[in-house]
Amino acid sequence: MAASLLLLATGSTLMASPASAAVEAKVPGPPVVDFPDGNSVSAGGQLAIRFGVSGERPVTRFRYSVGNTTLGSEVPAAQDGTATVTIDVGNVTGERPVYAVSVDRRGRISPMTQGAFTVYAVWSLQGRAIDANTWLPVEGATIRLEPAGVEVVTGPDGIFQVAVDPGLYTLTGTYAGPPSLSGSSQPLELDGQGLWFDLLLFPDFAS
Repeated sequence: MAASLLLLATGSTLMASPASAAVEAKVPGPPVVDFPDGNSVSAGGQLAIRFGVSGERPVTRFRYSVGNTTLGSEVPAAQDGTATVTIDVGNVTGERPVYAVSVDRRGRISPMTQGAFTVYAVWSLQGRAIDANTWLPVEGATIRLEPAGVEVVTGPDGIFQVAVDPGLYTLTGTYAGPPSLSGSSQPLELDGQGLWFDLLLFPDFAS
C-alpha cells in the first residue's frame, strides 16, 4: 500500500511539469528594442525607440521606462505588433538603458528586456576665460587647443566652445588688452562626454 501511494505521488509530480510549461507558454515573448535612427543622440535632442514582438503570440501594448525599471510609460501596438515612441533625452551624457515588456489582450506580461542608447555632448570642451586679477570673464580672448591647432575667440561672458576628437590637449589663452593677459592649462583629457574648464588669464608683465 505504501509503495502504491509513493508511486501515485511520484506520478502526480511528473504530470505537473507539462501543465506548468503550458501556462508559461501563454506568456507573450519579450519585446525587441531598437532605434530606427541610431542609438546615439546629442544632448538636448530627441530619440526614436521602436518596440517589436519576439514571439508568435500577439501583443496589444508595450510598457517601458528609460533609466530605471519602473515601466511607467505605455504605448499601444500597431497591427504589425510594433510601436515607436520619441523621447527627449535631456542633457545628461553617457549610456542610458531602456526597459520594456510586452502585454497581450488578457493583460499577461512578458519577461523584461533591455536596450541602450548613448547621449553625447555637442561640444567636447566648454569653458570660460577669466581675468585672474579681477575674476571677471574676458570677452575677445583667443583660446588655442594643442596639438589640434584649433583657435576660438571667447564670446560674451568669456565663454568658449571647441569640438575635437577624444584625446589629451593643452589650452593656451591670450588677450591683447589692455591689459594684455595670457595663461595655459595642464593637459586635459577629453573623452567625448563633454568637459567644462575655466582658463585663468594673468597679466603679461613682459609686454
